Amino acid sequence: MEITNELLKRFDKDVQETPASATLKNAVATNGINKSSETLASKIAMNPTFSVELETGSVTDQMKSGLCWVFAALNTLRHPLQADFKIKDFELSQGYLLFWDKLEKSNFFFENVLNTAVLPVGDRKVDFLMTTPQQDGGQWDMICALVEKYGLVPKSVMPDTFSRQNSSELNDVLNKKLRKDAIVLRKLVADNAPESEINQAKENMLSEVYRILVYTVGTPPTSFDWSYRDDDKKFHEEKNITPQDFFKKYINWDLSDYVSLINSPTDDKPYNHLYTVEMLGNVVGGRQVRHLNLDIDTFKSLAIKQLEAGESIWFGSDVGQSSDTKLGIMDTKIHDINGLFAADFQMTKAERLDYAESLMTHAMVITGVNLEDGKPTKWKVENSWGEKVGTKGYFVMSDDWFDQYTYQIVINKKYLPENLKKIIQDEYDQPKVLAPWDPMGALA
Repeated sequence: MEITNELLKRFDKDVQETPASATLKNAVATNGINKSSETLASKIAMNPTFSVELETGSVTDQMKSGLCWVFAALNTLRHPLQADFKIKDFELSQGYLLFWDKLEKSNFFFENVLNTAVLPVGDRKVDFLMTTPQQDGGQWDMICALVEKYGLVPKSVMPDTFSRQNSSELNDVLNKKLRKDAIVLRKLVADNAPESEINQAKENMLSEVYRILVYTVGTPPTSFDWSYRDDDKKFHEEKNITPQDFFKKYINWDLSDYVSLINSPTDDKPYNHLYTVEMLGNVVGGRQVRHLNLDIDTFKSLAIKQLEAGESIWFGSDVGQSSDTKLGIMDTKIHDINGLFAADFQMTKAERLDYAESLMTHAMVITGVNLEDGKPTKWKVENSWGEKVGTKGYFVMSDDWFDQYTYQIVINKKYLPENLKKIIQDEYDQPKVLAPWDPMGALA
C-alpha cells in the first residue's frame, strides 16, 4: 500500500478527532513521552515499605561501565560478609574481576574463532562473534567461573581506575584488537598452519591483551596484605593472603550450590528443562552457563523462600521497560502510553522475547518483598547506580513488573523441591543448547 495524500488526510482527521488531541500534543512536545504518561497511582502504590526486608547497607555505583552483573554478584556475596565480620558498607573489588573477565573472554573469543574458522565471513555465527568480540556484560555462571578460578580481593587492594569506571575506551581498543587477531587466526587455519603455530600466535595475542589490561585496570595481586577496623573499632590484619584464601575465609560459599533459574514462556523452551547457550561463557574449561526454565509461580515462590531465609537474590531483568530511574520505580503502570496515544502496545512476555522487544539488560539484587495473604505485591531492589536514584539507590519493583520483565534469578539449591533438583542432576551434562543469539543468552 502506498501512502497517498488522501491517506494522509484521513490520518490527520483521526488526530484532530482524538479527544484532547491538542492538549496531549502540547504535553508530549513539552515534557516527552514518559513524563506525559506518568501515573500518580503507581507512585502511591510503589512506596518503599516491605514485610520482608534484608539489611544490606549502602548501594554501590558501577558508574559508566556495564558491570552490573559483577556489582550485583559482589553485592550478594558481601551482604553476609558485612554481617559476619561487622564491616559496614564493605566492597569487594570489581576491577579485580573485570581484569580476569576480559582476559578470559578474549581467550574464549579466540577459541570460538578457531571453532568457526571453516565458516565463511557472512555466516551468521561468524557475524555474531565479530559484532561484539567481548563486552562488559555477563551472567551468573560466568561470575562463578571467575571466582572459582581466581578468588576475590577487597576493593582497597585493587581499587578503581579510569577504565573500570569508564569502560568504553577499553572496550573499543580490545574489540579492535580481537577482530584483528581473528583475521590472523582464520588465515592460519585457512593456510593449514600446524597447531603449534596457531597456539603460539594465540599466546602472543593473549600476552598483548594482558598488557592492555595491566595498563588500564591494574595488576591483579597473587597475594596481598589487608587490614581493617570492624564496626566495634577492633583492628584486624591479614598478611600475605591469596585471593582464593580470602574468598574461602571471608565468604566461603560453595558456588555450585547456586543455580540460575529463568522464566522464558516461549514455545521453544518447555518448562522444567535445563538449557545452555552456544558460544556463551568466559573461562575456557570453567563453569558452563546453565538455566533451569520454570513457570512464573514456581519461579517467584523460590525467590520468596530464599528472602524469608535471609538471603538476597541476584536477578536479571529488562530494566528499561516501564521504569522511572529517578524515582526508582519499576512498574507496568508507571506510564500509560496506551492511554496517551490511544494505541495498543500490549504484548505477552513470550511475544516480547520472540519479537525482540525485550531481553535481559541489567542485573541487580532483590533484598525484600511485601507479602499480603502470602502473595507478593512489590519487591525491594538494590541497584548499582549510586545513591542519587530511587530511595538512596534502592528501587521498588511491582509484582506485575516482576512477572513481565524479570528473566533470571539465582537460588540456592537447598530451597528447590526434590523434583527440580533431579532435573538439574539428570540434565546437567546434556542441557538443551540454544542458539548464540537466543534472548536467554543476553548479557546483563
